[in-house]
Amino acid sequence: MKSLNASNWLAPDPAWSPEPRPAQWRDDFVAIALGPQVPAEVAGLFESARASLVYGVFYAPLVAVGVEQCYWALEAGLRARCARQDLPVSVQDRQGKDHALSFSHNLRQLQDQGLIAEADAPLWRQAGELKDWVASPRLGGALGREHAVIALGRAAELLNRLFA
Repeated sequence: MKSLNASNWLAPDPAWSPEPRPAQWRDDFVAIALGPQVPAEVAGLFESARASLVYGVFYAPLVAVGVEQCYWALEAGLRARCARQDLPVSVQDRQGKDHALSFSHNLRQLQDQGLIAEADAPLWRQAGELKDWVASPRLGGALGREHAVIALGRAAELLNRLFA
């Protein structure tokens, strides 16, 4: 893992071989965007994911953080869409404390309402599984640029269609 210091903090991480051009790396992620119809709270998570991925050229572990944020943005998108439809997004325990409903529960609710396209359903299910996988300590942050571009692009596509 790269050890940051005053002289290497703006140098591409040696984990990337061959060494990428930072401008091309940046452009690959900046080209992926959400539409204006996506709620601000979801768009904020997406922007956090994109920023982590862009800066991952300088510090490779940020790529895993960014990919994980893609999946958190998708989960927030499901929750926001459920709330927009007046579908429950949490349950209360006996003490009155709210607990968020799961990714898969919110996905099923939206599918039952016909708000998730049949073609998108497998992609949403896969995102729920990958959210847990990318957060695993066993992964150790070993994600490549290609996986990151796909994750961000897929998140943008699914969120844009969810709020179309």
